[in-house]
Amino acid sequence: MELTFAIIAICLVFGFIAALASFRPGLIPEIGSSLRQTETVKKFSPKNTLFIIGPGANHPACKMQRRLLKPAIAALIREEVSVMEVYGEATPRQNGEPMDWLDPALLRHALNAEGGFFVIYVDEEGKTLFRSEAPVVTSDILRRARLDIDAPSRSGASRKNAILKKLRAA
Repeated sequence: MELTFAIIAICLVFGFIAALASFRPGLIPEIGSSLRQTETVKKFSPKNTLFIIGPGANHPACKMQRRLLKPAIAALIREEVSVMEVYGEATPRQNGEPMDWLDPALLRHALNAEGGFFVIYVDEEGKTLFRSEAPVVTSDILRRARLDIDAPSRSGASRKNAILKKLRAA
């Protein structure tokens, strides 16, 4: 009895495919070509990534970290170090591009950074080389992450001192 139902089900499936192909003869090649033309989905790996995690994009520590890191972003990306920003429940951004499919709460949980502000670097082997709960100067990030990238030159000594004073006060 079960074998009979299986044979009938298989016949119905093949019959449906044959009827569909007779109504639209170019459907199957069309499906195949559209599958070949689709973009490959970028896979996410936390390896070789600098994470900036905070409660919101306008949080003072997040703003300061972005300002401190801005001159070195191009050098980091050139050296294949991704910069991932995760703010609150907003869509995470990797090198400025939104990653709609990535859940920020899961990412924070996986990195053990569920509350507050964090700067975390995960090396090529997937190990956390450093984590900080306060904004970090770019040269310290590069040194602690053991990255062979020169820190960008400072635009002015007075601005450098003001930022360092804020960091020390935090």
